[in-house]
Amino acid sequence: MPGKNQIVYAILLLIVVVLLNLPLPLGMRVKAGARDNLAPFQNGLSLLVNRGRDVFSLVGSALTGVEEREEMLEEIAGLRRELWRLRSLEQDNRALRKLVGFKEDHERKLLLCEVVSRGDTTGWWQKIRLNRGSAHGVTVDMAVISTSGLVGRTRAVSRYTCDVLLMTDPGSRVACKFAGTEAYGIVTGTGVAVDEPRLLEMLYAVRPARMDYIPRDASLIAGAEIMTSGLGGVYPEGLLLGRVTAIYEQPHKLYRQADVMPAADMSSLRYVFVVLE
Repeated sequence: MPGKNQIVYAILLLIVVVLLNLPLPLGMRVKAGARDNLAPFQNGLSLLVNRGRDVFSLVGSALTGVEEREEMLEEIAGLRRELWRLRSLEQDNRALRKLVGFKEDHERKLLLCEVVSRGDTTGWWQKIRLNRGSAHGVTVDMAVISTSGLVGRTRAVSRYTCDVLLMTDPGSRVACKFAGTEAYGIVTGTGVAVDEPRLLEMLYAVRPARMDYIPRDASLIAGAEIMTSGLGGVYPEGLLLGRVTAIYEQPHKLYRQADVMPAADMSSLRYVFVVLE
């Protein structure tokens, strides 16, 4: 008995033969009916293909958009870095122009120096090191100033560097007077002492300096400027040292005391001048 598959093949072959031998009008109607019956499936397939093409196109556009966005963000970051660099250069240029103008307008001979290090085992606030030394005319006990005011004096000098004892150091003594008066005194630094523990030095706030031996009859007000007096031979006369923040009466004593805030910001020094003459 023939197999089922053979029977199916025979029937299909018979159908094909019949279709091929149909009269032309009848064959055309059969083909038209077949097309009509297959039309929904063809439309669905066409829609599926088009939708698939749209999805792939959308995914491709999204990937392209992500790449373009990343490139744009990278470009923006590069522009920001360049802007920050240009702003930094502009700030440096303004600072240098200010320094040059200060040097040219000053009545004394000044040597521009850059701060190359701060402090050592003796503490953070007491000392800075400059990139100028004896080869540039620097000697021990020369006054050091900034565009804001007195910084300190040179202490140790090598050929190409020198160390500066800041006026905020407890070992610093500066003969000074109140601007516009003949009231003299001595300003002593009250920063971290060299023998004190160096805990949290980086966060240590510079305390005001202290002015001693102020005559009791001197007319003083908070905010008054303190200038170097020229006495003692280290600091030339007329350098701005700072301003009075508080005045203390001392009963039964001949003198008064005052707190003095340095005019120069010791924590942000970058360029200073050594007073050569």
